[in-house]
Amino acid sequence: MDIEKLVKSAKRGDDEAFEQLIALMREKLYRTAYSYVRNEQDALDIYQESIYKAYTTLKTLNNPNSFPGWIIKIVVYKSIDFIRKDSRKFTPGDAEFFAKIAGNQNMENVTYSMDLKEAIETLDDKYKTIMWLRFYHDFSVKEIAKMLGCPEGTVKSYINRAKKELKPILKEGYLYE
Repeated sequence: MDIEKLVKSAKRGDDEAFEQLIALMREKLYRTAYSYVRNEQDALDIYQESIYKAYTTLKTLNNPNSFPGWIIKIVVYKSIDFIRKDSRKFTPGDAEFFAKIAGNQNMENVTYSMDLKEAIETLDDKYKTIMWLRFYHDFSVKEIAKMLGCPEGTVKSYINRAKKELKPILKEGYLYE
């Protein structure tokens, strides 16, 4: 069954359809939460809160095909709220975690992911969040601006500045220095 049909069924009250939707997204939702809080228990809490929020607000989703992006946004919002409440620093997962989630990718892609992850870690926090949302979660500039409550121009500017800072690091082969 495709996502659109599952969402429509879930909106009509079919709990099994909602469970199937969550099963399709489970790993990505957890990884997203974990990348923000870097703590298994906190990530699980955020994951559960996000599923509850999605379940109770599913009827507000207008486009059933946008379910994956919609539920990821919920996880991102919950993660950012958690970080703000706990005054924790935004630091996405470690190299071991990224190697694990790389799954079926070849080793060159895993190495590149770890290089990019480590390079992003060198950025100021304001750039890190935007880079993670843009390039790991594929949110648009407009969506990021709305999420973070800042102008689109600021998001674009931060992306460009972060790219400039990352370019020499990635060009030189970050892991091999």
